[in-house]
Amino acid sequence: MKSLILPIILALSISIAAQSPAAIERSLLGYLDAVSKSGTYSGEYDENKNTKANNALQQTLEREGKRLDVLQYAFPKLKDQMYVATSKDGKLRIYSWDSETGGTMHDFACVYQYQDSGGGVHTWSEPENEDEGGGGYYTQVFQVNAKTGPIYLANSNFIAQGTIHGQSIEGVRINGDKLDVKAKVIRTASGLTNTIDFVYDPSSLGNRSERLFSFDAAKQQFTFPIVVEDKTFENGRVTNRFITYRFNGEYFVKVS
Repeated sequence: MKSLILPIILALSISIAAQSPAAIERSLLGYLDAVSKSGTYSGEYDENKNTKANNALQQTLEREGKRLDVLQYAFPKLKDQMYVATSKDGKLRIYSWDSETGGTMHDFACVYQYQDSGGGVHTWSEPENEDEGGGGYYTQVFQVNAKTGPIYLANSNFIAQGTIHGQSIEGVRINGDKLDVKAKVIRTASGLTNTIDFVYDPSSLGNRSERLFSFDAAKQQFTFPIVVEDKTFENGRVTNRFITYRFNGEYFVKVS
């Protein structure tokens, strides 16, 4: 009988200690507020406080993100303070936020959350590399269903400076309990690749939206504008002409 008491107590302790998704959201919002108040854009930059807040934010997402109820939670308030992009099937989500450690080039951090075929939920983050600055943030996750399982296309954005922005679309797959963030699902003239990207001057958009990648689920294709350099926009002018890639059952291939 005594041998059963300890496991029961431990189970109850874990249950009581576990935060609800709404409580986790409140914690994340608090960390984001601390990141903002101590960041380089606040006028009162405090590296130690900023690092502590960013670490707490990332660690909370990595730890609590391994729960199914957290993956299924909509995070209505968090979406107003960071980017939360979720796939159509709800099995892949990417959290992105400005770490507020940059200058004209913004530094974004990301945590991926995903569910494997067995129902297990996992998190993954890109290993930190000080030689690489200016990470991107994710605004959209597109999806097609192949015979071998879902293929996701994550739409990333980055800010190098006021007149240099960039966007990419990146192939992602869930293989077993592992996440492949460099899935080569796009066939270009140069061969198979996991990504298509370009840079541009955002002022060339005029009144147009900066959401430059679009996806047609019915046709299983993504489209993006052609960008050219000219005397007015040396960093790239976004034109009204487009390139389209369509899924052929195995890869995305250029059709126009």
